[in-house]
Amino acid sequence: MIDPLVGYDSAMTVPIRSSTDLAVLDRDLRRDHHAYMSGGTPRAGVPGDVVESWGRVRSGRHRSTVDTHNPGHISDDELETRRATHPLRDAVQPLQRLFAQSADDASMTLGVFDADGVLLWRGGSASVLPEADRLELVEGSRWDENSTATTAVGLAVHLQRPTRLFGAEHYYSSLHGLFCTAVPVHDHRTGDMIAIAGLAGPAMEMQPAASAFTSALAALGEHEITLAHQRELADLRFTGQSQLAGLHGPGLLIDDDGWVAEGRGCTPPVRVAAPTDDMRQFVPGLGICVVERLGQGWLVRPAGPSGPVLAELSLDGEPTVTVTGDGEPWRTVLTRRHAQILLLLADAGDQGLTSQRLSQLLFGDDGHTVSVRAELSRLRRVVGALVSSRPYRLAPRVELRVSPDQLDVFRVPVGRRRAERHRNPA
Repeated sequence: MIDPLVGYDSAMTVPIRSSTDLAVLDRDLRRDHHAYMSGGTPRAGVPGDVVESWGRVRSGRHRSTVDTHNPGHISDDELETRRATHPLRDAVQPLQRLFAQSADDASMTLGVFDADGVLLWRGGSASVLPEADRLELVEGSRWDENSTATTAVGLAVHLQRPTRLFGAEHYYSSLHGLFCTAVPVHDHRTGDMIAIAGLAGPAMEMQPAASAFTSALAALGEHEITLAHQRELADLRFTGQSQLAGLHGPGLLIDDDGWVAEGRGCTPPVRVAAPTDDMRQFVPGLGICVVERLGQGWLVRPAGPSGPVLAELSLDGEPTVTVTGDGEPWRTVLTRRHAQILLLLADAGDQGLTSQRLSQLLFGDDGHTVSVRAELSRLRRVVGALVSSRPYRLAPRVELRVSPDQLDVFRVPVGRRRAERHRNPA
């Protein structure tokens, strides 16, 4: 059941006030553990998550023995790699200092595990570390359920929430002399559990505050990760400010998880989708954007032209538009209607035109907005980011030049001329 004070799954639902209380709890748990391993049913006081873990372990590779655990170990090279790349690497010393300064019980051992249950760093006094060595609670050892059966760390890996085990709640009898606590550490950038803070010590010397202390250690780890992230965003702002300032329009600087370090020409969101190479994504306030690798982060800019663009519209014969100034020059053929729309958008300037207004200009009334939207959709597929929406307009820094031949015919659409003739029959 869940302890209402600290949210731990534990058989310790009655306050422990003396060594006698601990002795009674220890005796009852050992009896329940023996009953379960002999095929019986433990009492109702044993937490359901512990019994379920016993069941998973007994049906797995640990079923042949309950006497001595035998944790696996990663290689020294892998241990160093995991440490060097772990988000908590810069928080270990503050955690170890807090543990050393605050631990009233000198017999406790501190463990910092990764999300797989591998012990990356540990701490403790000279009096307790030899016992930790004997139990293979050493850096590089695995403490997930598959490796060491039912432990607080193994349950935290499986359940991804705080856990606390006492004595014979451990599956292996070689660990029955211990209490252990474990609290997940989350990375606020992703929300993922990236580590586990744990304490362990002699069961009969367990301190009531051990669970709260473990939670404080985990909170400090999360705080240190947040501070490190803020420093990384500040570095990204410093290194990327010139590239951001060089944009001819709005843009963002973001990190690998999509957190925004700086914005220009817009109200920057707190976070956008995590970027990948050649990715296009919609960013509120910017529209469809492209991303570009920039040192330890990314530069995000609208998918429209990044610099001055000249679009030359030729009306000599079949309408065509030739675009230069933003990458390789390109040319495409337009329909007559699309040429008319481009001319109307150029006349409208930065304020642009709504679909209703375009309907009036093209057809003489505002009853053709659906047709207008369909035409604009087709036009944007042809000319890409030259045309922006909401309202419809030429994208920033796009200049449209038109050859004079037949300009008057194209500039005044057929529907509009008919409407004007109807209003002025003379």
